[in-house]
Amino acid sequence: MLQELFVKDFAIIESLHVSFAAGLTMITGETGAGKSILVGALSLLMGGRASAEMIRSGSDEAVVEAIFDISRIPEIRKMLAAYGLDDEGDQLLIRRIISRTGKNRIMIGDRLATMQMLAQLSGMLVDISGQFSQQLLLQTEKHIELLDAYGGLIPLRLRYQEQYARFQELAAELNILCRNKLESEQRRDLLSFQFNEISRAQLSPAEEDSLVQERSIVASAQSLYERTYGVYTALYEEEQSCLVMLKRLAHQLQDAAAIDPSLVSQHTALESYLFGIEDTALSLRDYAEKITMDPGRLDHIESRLDELYRLKKKYGKTIPEIIIYFNEIRTELENIEGSGGRVDELRHDLADRCEKLWELASKLSAGRTQAAQSLKKKVEAELASIGMKKVSFSARVNAAQRTGIDDSADTYAGLTAQGIDTVEFFISPNQGEELKPLSRIASGGEISRIVLALKKIIASNYRVPTLLFDEVDAGIGGAVAEAVGRKLMEISSSHQVLCITHLPQIACFGSQHLSVQKQNTNGRTLTSVALLAQEGRLSELSRMLGGIKISEATREHALEMLSGAQQYAATRGRS
Repeated sequence: MLQELFVKDFAIIESLHVSFAAGLTMITGETGAGKSILVGALSLLMGGRASAEMIRSGSDEAVVEAIFDISRIPEIRKMLAAYGLDDEGDQLLIRRIISRTGKNRIMIGDRLATMQMLAQLSGMLVDISGQFSQQLLLQTEKHIELLDAYGGLIPLRLRYQEQYARFQELAAELNILCRNKLESEQRRDLLSFQFNEISRAQLSPAEEDSLVQERSIVASAQSLYERTYGVYTALYEEEQSCLVMLKRLAHQLQDAAAIDPSLVSQHTALESYLFGIEDTALSLRDYAEKITMDPGRLDHIESRLDELYRLKKKYGKTIPEIIIYFNEIRTELENIEGSGGRVDELRHDLADRCEKLWELASKLSAGRTQAAQSLKKKVEAELASIGMKKVSFSARVNAAQRTGIDDSADTYAGLTAQGIDTVEFFISPNQGEELKPLSRIASGGEISRIVLALKKIIASNYRVPTLLFDEVDAGIGGAVAEAVGRKLMEISSSHQVLCITHLPQIACFGSQHLSVQKQNTNGRTLTSVALLAQEGRLSELSRMLGGIKISEATREHALEMLSGAQQYAATRGRS
C-alpha cells in the first residue's frame, strides 16, 4: 500500500508531505484547490509523461516521491530482484525528478532506473480510475481483460500466450521459408552449376605453381638437355675432362705430401672435392637422360593453366580462394536442401502446436463464457445498488471458428494473442430497450459507476493493492452517491482505496479524510493538504453540503451523515 507521498515544487505545490493509511481515504477540497495535482503527481510516479511545465515557477526541478509497503507483494520482490534492486526491506521508495535542463531522473530505492522498470513496477502498485480508466472501458479490446480478471483466467491466458508466442515465431519462420522458396530454387541452380564446375576441376592449392614451373621446364627441354649433359661430359666423360685433370693433380699433391706431411690435409680436401664432382656429374647425366621432348605434355599444361585462369577469373584471385568459395557453396547447398526438410518439420510442428493451442483456447473460451454469465448477474446487482436498477448488462463472448490446418496460413486462422474470443460489454440503460454496445451509448455518469461496479466485483482477483478513484461521482448525487460511498467502503476491505470526490454523501464514508486547500502567500498560490479529525471532517462535510454560508441545520445534516456512515462501517466490522 501507499504509505507516504512527498511532492516538492510541482505545479503550485511548494512542499507537501502526505501520509496515507489502509482502508478508505477521502480527498476533498474546493474546485481548483489542487486535488487533480495530487493525481498528476501519482500519475508521474506511475510512468506518466514528464514536462518542464510541471515545475513550479521559479524552481529548477520538481520532485515527487512515494514510499510503498511491499511486505505482502512477493511479485514486486521478484521483479526488484530481477532488476538487481532488492534491498530485502518491507518498504520501497520511488522518486521521480523533473529538471528544466531535461536531465530527468527516476530512482527506485537508491538506484537509477529506466522508464520501463518504473512502468512495470508501478503497474503492480497503484491503479488510477479516472477519466483515463473510463476511456479504457470505452475501448472494446479492453473488455476481455476485465472479464479474464473477473473469471480468474489470467494464469490460463498467460499459459496460452506463452505457447502462442512460440507458435508465431515458428509460423513467421515458415512464412519466410515459403516466401523465399522460388528464390532459393533459382539460387540452388546457380550454385549447383558452380559447384559442379569447380568440382570437375579437382583443384589442389599448389597445382598452379607446380604447373607453371613444369611448363618452363618442358618448353626449354632441348636447351636443358644440352646444358646439363654438356656439363656432365665436360666434368666426367671427355678424355681431358675436369675430373681426369683433378685426379692427376691429386696424385701430384699426394707425392708432395709424402715429402712434407703438412700437405696431407690439402690432399685430403682435394680428394673429397673429386668425390663431390663425380657425384654431381653423374646426377646431371641422370637428369639429362630423364628429359623428354613431349610437345603433347606442353599442350596439356597450357590447357590446364588456361582452365585455372578461367576459374580464377570467375571465382577467386587464387586457387586457395576458389577452394574456400567451393566449400561455401557446398555449405549453402546443404542448407538449401535442408530448408526443404525444415519446411516439412515446421509444418508438422505447427500442426501439432495448433492442436494444443486450440485446446487451450477452447478451454479459455469456455471459462469466459461461464464468467460472462456470472458477471452479468453481479454487475446488474451492483449497478442496482448504486442507482441503476433498470440497467441490463451483458458480456458477449464471440468465439472464432476453426478453418483447418492443411495450409500454413490456415493453421492458426482464428487464433489471436487473446485466444479465439472477442469480448464486448453491452448495456440497456432503460427497461424494455435492446442491449447496445456500452462504448456507444453509455453516459459519463454511467461509465463511472460501471467502472466502480467492475472494480468492486473483480477486487478479490485484482492484485494491485492501491486503487485511486477520481471523478467516480460524475453525474450522480443523493441516494446514489451514498450507495457509491458504501461500495467504496466494501472495496477498501481488501484494498487501500483513495477517492477524490465533491459529494459529502461519498466523503463521509472515509476512514481517513484529507482536505486539499489553496492559499495565497506572499503573492504566490500554494496548495496544502490537511488530515482532518472528527471536528474537521464535520466542518468539511458541512462546507460540501452548504457552500460558503453554513447553517446549524447544515451542520446537523453533516453530523447525521457522518454518524450514519460510521455506524454503517461499525456494522460491517461486526459482520
